[in-house]
Amino acid sequence: MTMQTRVARIHEYGDFDVIRIETDALPDPGPGEVILKQGAAAIHFADSYMRQGRYFLKPPLPTVLGLEGVGTIAAVGDGVADYTEGDRAAYLFNVGAYADARVVPAEALYVPPVDLDDATVVAAFVRTMTAQYLLRQLYPVASGETILVHSAAGGMGSLLTQWATSLGAKVVGTVSSPDKFLTAEENGCAHVIDYTKEDFADQVLDITGGAGVPVVYDAVGADAYEGNLRALAPRGWFVNYGHASGPPPIDALELNQKSLIFTKASMKDYVATPEEKAAMMEEVVAVIADGTVKLNITGRYELACIGEAHAALDSRTTTGALVTVFED
Repeated sequence: MTMQTRVARIHEYGDFDVIRIETDALPDPGPGEVILKQGAAAIHFADSYMRQGRYFLKPPLPTVLGLEGVGTIAAVGDGVADYTEGDRAAYLFNVGAYADARVVPAEALYVPPVDLDDATVVAAFVRTMTAQYLLRQLYPVASGETILVHSAAGGMGSLLTQWATSLGAKVVGTVSSPDKFLTAEENGCAHVIDYTKEDFADQVLDITGGAGVPVVYDAVGADAYEGNLRALAPRGWFVNYGHASGPPPIDALELNQKSLIFTKASMKDYVATPEEKAAMMEEVVAVIADGTVKLNITGRYELACIGEAHAALDSRTTTGALVTVFED
């Protein structure tokens, strides 16, 4: 009997209302593939960017959104040796996660920790993997440094703040409204700034005695660009991993004034080999297990309500992590 699956698909780029819930017939898994009956899928800002056509990855339309999921294998194709029917498995960065069930290449799968439930796996793994390469590889944050983290009450900002604080850094965090102050402080921010009401660059320079910070972790983009340049110390790192207000308008001559280094990194280039991926995942599991990062799932949505989740993302009112949960 052919398996049916609901999917959240877009046929055009646009606002959250372009998302359509549709029903597909799943094909049998091909060689090297499995069918994964999903328990949960992550809801990332990257999904919103993809829906709007603003993400670096633009799969052909129509496309099912979503990049990360976890569930139980329902069927196995020829040549799959590492997984069998009934195994629990998850994946990162594979388009099509907004689905009750889907076909996934077996090589894209990993075995999630048994002590993390499905919602926690998708709420934590890709975000904490991102935090790992941003804080531990791209710019290794050191104890005693004062750093700037934008969106410090959001899903990614929370993880960056918690982990950087555990490393001994002093985090200056920005938020977009007063009701996010407590969340940012609970995450470990030494200073919290409402960037919609205060000049965050002036505040950062005041906090650092005019020196500026050696690194800024930015998911805001265009609206924070000029302030980031002013807040950074000479030879500072401008690390942009998201662009909620549009891409930063990079000007090489402006960067040159303080010998600043700009980077817009992507996790795919930090998990290019199985060895790199395994090492990153090992450290991520450890910081989740020992409580270095504390997971905060603030929104659980049924697939039929995924548009509501995207509306919340677009309004930039969310804190913590959002997930899609699927019925048994």
